[in-house]
Amino acid sequence: MKIWVDVLTPKQILFFTPLIQYFEHQGHEVISTSRRYREVDLLSAKKGLKIRFAGRHGGASLQEKLKASCERTEELADIVGAMGLDCAVSFSSPECARTAFGLGVKHVCISDSPHAEKVSRLSIPLSDLLLTPWIIPYSAWSRYGMQEEQIIRYRALDPAVWLKRRQSKVVRKEDFGLNPSKKTITLRLDEIQAAYLLSSDRSFSRKLLDSLLQQFSDCEIFVLGRYQSQIEAFKETYGSKAKIADDVVEGVDLISVSDVFIGLGGTMTSEAALLGVPAISLFQGGSLYTEEYLVKEGLLVRPGNIQATVKTVKTFLQDPDRLRNLQKKASVILNGMEDPITVIAGAIEKNAASR
Repeated sequence: MKIWVDVLTPKQILFFTPLIQYFEHQGHEVISTSRRYREVDLLSAKKGLKIRFAGRHGGASLQEKLKASCERTEELADIVGAMGLDCAVSFSSPECARTAFGLGVKHVCISDSPHAEKVSRLSIPLSDLLLTPWIIPYSAWSRYGMQEEQIIRYRALDPAVWLKRRQSKVVRKEDFGLNPSKKTITLRLDEIQAAYLLSSDRSFSRKLLDSLLQQFSDCEIFVLGRYQSQIEAFKETYGSKAKIADDVVEGVDLISVSDVFIGLGGTMTSEAALLGVPAISLFQGGSLYTEEYLVKEGLLVRPGNIQATVKTVKTFLQDPDRLRNLQKKASVILNGMEDPITVIAGAIEKNAASR
């Protein structure tokens, strides 16, 4: 079987790598593609994932997003058009779905993000199958044209894929240039160029960081950006006050040595919660099913505003018993989740065979 996997984000590298390895171990041929995007470029090289790059990230401009998508679809058609594919797989990649549809190839979509309306509308209606976490109701996908019989749900959150495979090792704060005698607050910045955040408050992350620096001067604050321009802008303003990561870091390792994690996105927030690290979400893109689940389980807090966030961080830092309880609870929940790769691989092989 010949399978095409389109890998567009750091999360997708972590998620798809074991899936690609499984297929290759089964003797299938896998073609992996991506687009030029800072974190993907750096992380794929670190993970040794062989990727053929086509196209670029369109940035924050709607016009540039449209142009980049059209150009990338054409490039992908040239790359995979004559390969005789049996199946295409992506996390709601509009270009992968459109190219596969145009070539008469089945597209299997994996997604935990019905809130990402733009890419969902451009990919899910062209998909033959959708795989998604069990906490997301079928009704969340029906507006994109998916029938219940086309949806397969796995009983896990996506980070379970790599957290369950994580090798035990000693990680120290010093590995990230952090002072081990100080508490560490890690802040993951928002994905400001994502279509679902284009209308969000662009100054929010700066206001948040200003408050954290003012209220927690005795702590070290580690800031993880997403885009080079974002990183450079934060370094210019906060370089002498906070640690701004230049390179892509091992996110799970950094989270594991953090005393508090604050996420303005989704994936690393879920990672922190499932690791039992005191986690706070300030995602501006609306309600997430994954976050609702983690809040309900007591692994995540959504303060809602900066003032409440400061109070929550203070509570976390002053309550060492909370960390022990969180770790125990998170371990039980993570261990109880199934391996999504087993479910996804079986569904893809069955779907491709019925071509």
